[in-house]
Amino acid sequence: MENGISKNTLTGIFIIALIIFMTSCDLMDSSKRSFESVAVEDVIANSNLSEAVEYDYTADGHERHKLDFYSYNDGSDIKRPALVWIHGGAWIAGDKRLIDSMAYQIAGLGRYDLISINYRLANDESAPWPEIIYDVNAAIRWIKLNSAKLGIDPDKIVLAGESAGAHLAAMAAYGAGAPELQGELNPGADTDVRAAVLFYGPYNMSSLVVQKNSAIRSGMCEKPEYTSPVIDLLDCPETTREKYNIDTCELKKIRTADPSAYIDKSDPPAYLAHGEHDCVVPWGQSRALHDELDDVGVRNVFVSVKGGEHSVSTLGIEPQNIVAFINESLVDEKESVTDAAEPKPPTKQ
Repeated sequence: MENGISKNTLTGIFIIALIIFMTSCDLMDSSKRSFESVAVEDVIANSNLSEAVEYDYTADGHERHKLDFYSYNDGSDIKRPALVWIHGGAWIAGDKRLIDSMAYQIAGLGRYDLISINYRLANDESAPWPEIIYDVNAAIRWIKLNSAKLGIDPDKIVLAGESAGAHLAAMAAYGAGAPELQGELNPGADTDVRAAVLFYGPYNMSSLVVQKNSAIRSGMCEKPEYTSPVIDLLDCPETTREKYNIDTCELKKIRTADPSAYIDKSDPPAYLAHGEHDCVVPWGQSRALHDELDDVGVRNVFVSVKGGEHSVSTLGIEPQNIVAFINESLVDEKESVTDAAEPKPPTKQ
């Protein structure tokens, strides 16, 4: 024995301390996960939105042709703007129930109804491109055709989405005048919308690949072990799994899936947000879209976040800023901001 403490005792103390430390870390992680889960539930509960009511927007019974409608409840019977959420998932996964908490916050603060839509996925043999965007546009037309029943103002629809959902929202917003993107379901209404809120989406497929490979070469992002999801979206012939490319895709077909190919000065305003450390969809996609919208004079806000990744939670965005942007976009020439939506939006910083 040295100094009254044996080596075995010291070893035992060390092991106990290590166990306590590891246990505390596990508890911290568990607490964090639990807090995040509760926080989202609280956001939903405090948003003043009703429980979801499901509708089949094509009446064909297909699970991917359904939408969820969350009505904003405050006892009034005024026609409300609608925020239409389009889920992400690389066009091959995801579901209308996967709504980022930011969407609930925006709808609650802005007093908007919230709608989340499904669409057929790229790995569904019945949905080769551009069938997916046909589904999105069919949903928009259904919402407009049923706006009286839903209590929605059909002239005040805003699209929002993240990742692949942002791509589809941009396709619908900027391709509203393109017949080749419309499909034939739910005729009798247009697909014009008042604004788009786009989180880290791909907007130019050719530059997407260049930017992705550049990020890999820079060392910022690890080399992916998969082919580009654009190959699944456009049903291009298989390419090597070791290279992120779309070399086998026809350029003409690629351009039909580029929202940037449809931009003109009549397009609705856009709120763009993207993390500069996004290793799934390169930051340059939103930067280029911002520049293209500026070039044709379309109002847009570009929020570029240092260190931000492929997740809304990493961007540090305040929902009231998006609500202010939307409310400004909803104002008609003969309306005031307070006529368009209440409460009055906060002053932009």
